[in-house]
Amino acid sequence: MSGMDQATSVLILLSDGQRYAWQRRAWDDDSHPGCLDFAAGGGVEPDESPLQAAQRELAEELGVSELALRPLGEATLEGERCALFQGELPGSWQLGPEVDALLILALEEMRVVPRERLHPQLAQWLGKARAAGA
Repeated sequence: MSGMDQATSVLILLSDGQRYAWQRRAWDDDSHPGCLDFAAGGGVEPDESPLQAAQRELAEELGVSELALRPLGEATLEGERCALFQGELPGSWQLGPEVDALLILALEEMRVVPRERLHPQLAQWLGKARAAGA
């Protein structure tokens, strides 16, 4: 079994080479409402691979299917083992109920967003982890 088969969640980066798609979570979401997050992501179901989970999450959250995804490896973010995938920024999307908006911003623009406006996993990935004891 490869390491990516052991991930419990997936995170997807979508990019046009210069800018990335970042999702703003729905304001009525029960987990981090209104926070900026990866383009899509979620848990890996018991009967699927991380790649299958990434494809399912893209379809559920952004209405995007059949997009080629490249595995980037794994990261432990906020104590969760996450498989990371990257794909080309699609020309169109249809937001699911979990998503308020899809913002297209350069990585440098995301680095200046205050930590409290980011999902904790994204904040950690961007290097904005909360200092010990903070």
